[in-house]
Amino acid sequence: MLVERDGDLTLLAATLDSLDAEDIGGEALADLLGLPAPPVWPPEHNDHDTRTWTREMMAKHPDEPGYSFWYIVADGELAGIGGYKGPPDAEGVVEIGYSVIEPLQRRGLATRAARLLVQRAFADPRVNAVAAETLPPLIASQTVLLRCGFALAERKVDPEEGEVWRYLVARP
Repeated sequence: MLVERDGDLTLLAATLDSLDAEDIGGEALADLLGLPAPPVWPPEHNDHDTRTWTREMMAKHPDEPGYSFWYIVADGELAGIGGYKGPPDAEGVVEIGYSVIEPLQRRGLATRAARLLVQRAFADPRVNAVAAETLPPLIASQTVLLRCGFALAERKVDPEEGEVWRYLVARP
């Protein structure tokens, strides 16, 4: 399993086994990862469809295991998810996403996880920029992105989500 660390915050790359365990529930996932069961699971934006999409993306890019789903572990506790929506595209852009369980929000965990994802992406010479999308009312998510050096790059309308804001941070 791939691992990225920043002090007491760890990112663990998802595997097919971890996705299967997560389909059973947070307790099964925590048991597989050797962690205590989280107080609640899953975090927002992480459901069966997300895991199905992740499995398909992992199958499509078997040589790019790091450009997928990661679990956020803070102080030895399963805290959320983060990751990439695939490897760099033709322009060298990767997109990240993240979500922390409600009891552990507002502690800087999403910011720290997003920073690790950005650092990891820029360690790949193919990556020119990292993108993230959020909805206008999600102020906390926008704050995470701004703290990680992102800037608002585009406002667009998604047929399912409505207005979506796309943020970018270029390679330093």
